[in-house]
Formats: sequence, structure tokens, C-alpha cells
Amino acid sequence: MNELSKTRTEGAREEIRPDWVPADRWLGEDLARLERERLWPRIWHIACREEEIPNVGDYITYEFLDESVIIVRSAPETISAHYNVCQHRGRQLVNPGKGFSKGGFLCRFHGWKFDLNGENTFVFHEEQWADCPAFTKDALALKGPKVDTFGGWVWINMDPDAVSLKEWLEPVGEWLEPFEFDKLRRAWYETVIAPVNWKVVMEAFHEGYHSGATHNSWVDYYSMLSPTHAYGKHCGFTTQFLEMPKMKREDGKWTQAVNGADMLYYQSKELHDELLAQVSDSGMRALERLREEFPLGSDETNLFPRFIELSKEEMEAEGAEWPEKLDMEAMLKPGISIHIFPNTIVLPTPDAVLWYRMRPHPADPESCIFDIWSLNRYAPGKEPKVEQHISNGFDEARGRNPFLEQDFGNMEAVQKGMRSRGWEGARTNPLEEVTVNHFHKMLDEFYAMDPVE
Repeated sequence: MNELSKTRTEGAREEIRPDWVPADRWLGEDLARLERERLWPRIWHIACREEEIPNVGDYITYEFLDESVIIVRSAPETISAHYNVCQHRGRQLVNPGKGFSKGGFLCRFHGWKFDLNGENTFVFHEEQWADCPAFTKDALALKGPKVDTFGGWVWINMDPDAVSLKEWLEPVGEWLEPFEFDKLRRAWYETVIAPVNWKVVMEAFHEGYHSGATHNSWVDYYSMLSPTHAYGKHCGFTTQFLEMPKMKREDGKWTQAVNGADMLYYQSKELHDELLAQVSDSGMRALERLREEFPLGSDETNLFPRFIELSKEEMEAEGAEWPEKLDMEAMLKPGISIHIFPNTIVLPTPDAVLWYRMRPHPADPESCIFDIWSLNRYAPGKEPKVEQHISNGFDEARGRNPFLEQDFGNMEAVQKGMRSRGWEGARTNPLEEVTVNHFHKMLDEFYAMDPVE
């Protein structure tokens, strides 16, 4: 046991306070080892979208550090998960990626076979093990993590004693259900091999306090307050404008929003045009109608209920389905963003969602794999065909998403700044950065656990 793990488990490390996270909570080989042993085997991981394996026999692998897991549609209504390793000599059964197997999986080393449920169906010269008492069907079956679904995603957990996915997601899972993410489909899928620790990427997105200085191309966010909250293991933030902000108009001039409809339109236009997510074309049409119905001087008491009505009309005009239980109360419950501990962030809107996942790089703890999905509602059969786009580093990713590029520079500069002797720790805002402190308190709880066998 090294010095870091000793102090973590014995509780002698410097306390995380509402305004303080010590510098040693981010980087280093010791932290990466603790995460490998005590965090990642215990969490519920997002592995893939259900629609990526629509037919019996379709499979996709989930690659995480040294693990490879086969996610397979084993029956029309059943998804199974198997560690991607033959029980004979440890050869991987399939190459990383997607595929189709009509009857199961063949190990190309010695020809052993396994069905889609993971049961062993053939051993070459099986009779030669006749006197081996441990050579049983149960022993030969593929081993697998727990598997469940939520929001259209397939989730896995490598800990056989893990709580259920439903319990893991409490309370935020219940808040997200009315959005019916299972009915959304991918608009685009970007992956950045980012030269920063996964926690640095995570923390770039789970508070809105940075918006004024970072995202200043279309909306003046300095007039915005972003309270943050802890929800069990998870956390998130909401926003409120203290006054009407300035907006960048089509002519390039900055003027103050004239009313709520004007503000909502330009905020959404930034997301639609620059982030390329969260607001669909039908949503923008609804906002254009909203501005016409609520000109300067209008009574805006009914603004948001009317916005929902118009959004539903425009969405259904395209043939897409509005979520049945998504009313005003349900829309507001999750706030702007939900951080599902430890490594995924959800930003839901009525007609779309932006979803982030961060995974540590298998070979470099100061790099990570940053996955970004934009999911929209489409009429049946109108979903675009989407392929994953992979960028090796932030420079290669630039030019694809103007809004996210504003965050890239922060991540790179934070990763470098954290190594400085001049930095003792994060002096976090007790209102607008509760998410940072809560995140590290939760991590410390997992670091203090015994390693998963």
C-alpha cells in the first residue's frame, strides 16, 4: 500500500470543504490505480444505445481500460453482456467494434463455441476432459457483468454485488424518465481523444459559472446565476437571469433582450447554430412563432406554457412524437444539466438531449476518451444515418462544433495549470460550484473502499 492509498483509507487527507478541493484530488498514477481498483468496477457504465443492436445476433463491444465487453441482442427483447474472452485460453472472441453473429461466438484459437446467451456449445475433443471434475457447463460459460437499460442506453456494472441500475440512478433517473430518451435517435456522435484527465473534462461541464467568460459569442451570460445542487451520488445545476441579458443580433450588434420571448429565441439560436444540439429545427420554428405572439410589451404570464404548446405542434407536424408525460413541471425538474456519477452528463430539452461520457485512457491517466452524443426526436424512418467521428486531440476536433471549442481551451489550460507549484487547490464557489466539491467527496468514498475482486 502506497502513501496516498494509506492516507485516503485512513481519512487523514485534507478535508474537502464547500469552498475548497485540495490539489491532490486530480492527477497522478496513484489516483488512476485507485480508480481502476475501486471506482470503475463498481459503477454503472453506459455501454451503447439499444438501437445500435436492433436485431438478434447484433453485437457491439464496450471498451474500458483493460476490459472488453460484448453487448449482444440475444433475443428480441433481451440484451446480454459477456466479457470478451474465451474460457479456454483467454483469447478475445471478437474484435472491438460492431458485428453480427447468427448463432453465437467462435474462438478462432481452438474452435470453442458459445451461444448468444454465453453458454458453451462446443469444445474440440471435449472427451479428453472426461476425468476433470471442474470441467462443467457452468464453468465453461462466458462470464458477464450485470446489464440493464435506461433511457435507450445499455448499462453494465462489473461488480456482482452492485445495486440495481434503478437504485444507482436515484433520484435523478425518475426525473429524466418523462423525456423518453429511449425514443430519441442520434443526430451526431463525436469522440475526442483528449489530452487531459477525465475529471478535468467532467468538471468543464457540470457548472454554469464559467459561461460568462467562456461562452460569450451570442449571449452575455454575466447576468446569469447558476445554482448547483447535490442529488444523492449525482448533482446538477439550474440557471436564472438576474436581468435581461445582451444578445448578439443577426447584424452583429449586441443589444439587450426586449422580453422573455426574445431572450429565449437567441439563447436557443446559439445552441442550434453553434452547439448544433439541444434545439431542433422544429424547436426553432416554435420559437419564431413565440416571438410573433409575444411582441414587446406583451403580457408574458403564459409564455412558457405557450412555448410547450407550439413546440409540440411543430414537432408533431414533422411526424415526431411529443413525450406524453413531459409537462412544464417535468421539464423543469432536472434543471439545465444532470451529472450522473461519475462520468456522464445529461443536458435535456423538450426536443433533444446532449449527452457526455468521459472514460480514462487505457494507457495514459492524463488523457481520456470524451464521447459526445446529440440525440433528437425524429419521425419514424427519418432518423439520419450517423457514424462516430473520432478526433485525436482538441486541434483535430476544432472546426466541427464552435460552442464546444470554447471549452477545449479551458481544459487544456487547467490540465497544465494544475501541475504548477503555485496552485494549492480549487477555491470553489459555495453556490455555483457545489457540483465540483460533491463530485470529489463521492470519489473519496469510493477510493476508501476495498478493491473489487
